[in-house]
Amino acid sequence: MAALDGSSSLSQLTALRFVAAFAVLLSHLDFLGDGSGRVSGLLYETLFRQGYCGVSFFYILSGFILSHAYGDRLKQGSIGLRSYIMLRICRIAPLHWLMALLFIGWLALAGEMPGPGTILLNLGLMHAWAPDPTIHYALNGPSWSLSDELAFYALFPWLCRMQTRSLGLCLASGLLLITVFAIIMARHGGYSATEEWVFYVFPPVRLIDFLVGMLLYRVWRSRYGHALAGTGAEVAVVIAVPAAMIGFSLMALPMPLRWQLAYLPIMAVAVLTFAYGGGAVSRALRHPWLILLGESSFALYLTHRPIITLTHRLWGSDPAHYLSMSLSLPPFCVGVSLMIFLFLERPMMVRLRHGAWAHDRNRGRIKAWRPS
Repeated sequence: MAALDGSSSLSQLTALRFVAAFAVLLSHLDFLGDGSGRVSGLLYETLFRQGYCGVSFFYILSGFILSHAYGDRLKQGSIGLRSYIMLRICRIAPLHWLMALLFIGWLALAGEMPGPGTILLNLGLMHAWAPDPTIHYALNGPSWSLSDELAFYALFPWLCRMQTRSLGLCLASGLLLITVFAIIMARHGGYSATEEWVFYVFPPVRLIDFLVGMLLYRVWRSRYGHALAGTGAEVAVVIAVPAAMIGFSLMALPMPLRWQLAYLPIMAVAVLTFAYGGGAVSRALRHPWLILLGESSFALYLTHRPIITLTHRLWGSDPAHYLSMSLSLPPFCVGVSLMIFLFLERPMMVRLRHGAWAHDRNRGRIKAWRPS
């Protein structure tokens, strides 16, 4: 997940990363949906559970921000391919490895150790390619999305060189194919783990979100759609996203359509609207504390699930604890993520960036890198 500097004119998008990560966190408070409380169960099923739509926002934003941060630099050769790959891997892998190893230790103590193949796929960020949910959701469940991100990072140096028309044709073809299959699968009804993998996890399908983000960046840089740059549009988006989450749930929209396609246009409009950042909501999002929360969103995304799982194992057997757990877990997870970001993630990324820039200076790169 590409990050922005807090001083950037796009820093409001950094703050929105926290909102998306927090929505994913709420979707994992699944103990609220066990039927023990009518109000909490309804709230979870109609709103909190739909927080997985935050993944679509992350993927679209990733395509947008990678285009902004690396597109021209890769084409001009001001950053080498090796440094780019190193920076992107080091952005997502170290914290993933740390959380995975903690999970391995915990599962070993509990006698629930996964097989070596599952562990290797997980540590190598290849687990999203496996259709078996006991593999792609193994260890720290949300980490499957990093496997997708790694695939996007690997493809980006080629994708950023494509003409806008060619990129648009790829997107349109992919959307058509996915939509046809989703409609066919939706007619079968019921839940299918295979369908969830295909439409929610499988990297080639989720590449569509990333391509949307790349194209939105080109729209933004060309200043098309500037009518979205205002308070009215931003407020409309703020209302539309939760309204869609509740509406799709109440409509019982089939999951093959809901896992990705239904939220794609809403999240695309949200990214473009707040990229322009001309309204009062964007100005509020540029508050330093909100930017800090956004910068720590990756840590929140990777650490919240282990905390929720452990808490539920220790105290979740009694429904009387559900209210206190649901009120205390979100702020506790946010606090942990801030500590990890400030004292581990940010210092590490500063050193890595300096190392990558020094490597490129030493190589004396003056020619644009071209894929062979």
